[in-house]
Amino acid sequence: MPFRQRERFERTDVPRYSPYRNAIAIGVLVAVGVLLVVLVSTLWAKAQKPISVGNESLSKSIQAQGQVTSPDGYTVSQDSFTNILVLTVDDVNAQSPKLTKAQILSLDATARKGTLVTIPLDAKVNDGKADVRLRDLYSGSGASACIVSLSKAANLRMTHAMLASDDVWDKIESYKGAGVSALLSHGADLLYSINTDMSTGDLMDVAELVQSIGVNNLKRMDAPASQEADGAGGSWSVLNSAQLGADIGIMVPAA
Repeated sequence: MPFRQRERFERTDVPRYSPYRNAIAIGVLVAVGVLLVVLVSTLWAKAQKPISVGNESLSKSIQAQGQVTSPDGYTVSQDSFTNILVLTVDDVNAQSPKLTKAQILSLDATARKGTLVTIPLDAKVNDGKADVRLRDLYSGSGASACIVSLSKAANLRMTHAMLASDDVWDKIESYKGAGVSALLSHGADLLYSINTDMSTGDLMDVAELVQSIGVNNLKRMDAPASQEADGAGGSWSVLNSAQLGADIGIMVPAA
């Protein structure tokens, strides 16, 4: 009987050897490793980015403010006001953020209106020892030191204070109509843009009030001020606190 060559059948349950198998496996492992590194780096960066609410230093300065006095011919309005000192900086999360703008956001919850007042950075304030410019006080002593000094110069009691990026109110306005739940669930970017004495609840209350008034409906003005010689060959801005209070509506003509 002639020799019959045995037929060979490939088994489908056994993987075929491929000379490229090791290279492919290594490539996949490298790709997965790169993705993991990117993912971990991104999450770590976000974890290191502070969500700065409830700043204790700012809160202590808020509590240290004195009482507001009524100028001649005026009395304090009975409306419910919230005054927020907003110090705009170049980078909220930097170790030493640079001050670029100072404003007071005054919200009248009773009349449902608000005023955003820009304070000159060369405004004359007193640090407890001498008269200095607002920007120099900030540079030398930080945001907390500005609260009491500016409160005295403006004759306004600050309800809250915050360091913020320039677009913070636009971010708040972008959530209009979405309610508090949307602010809490999608507002992480907002929280990363501020550093404030406010708790998250306080911030949500202010955000809702701003939304109800409308960012575009805020009255925007420069603080009334005059130039005065600083005694050193230069000059600084002296706030007219009586006119400022009247412009905002906190001070009303006495009956």
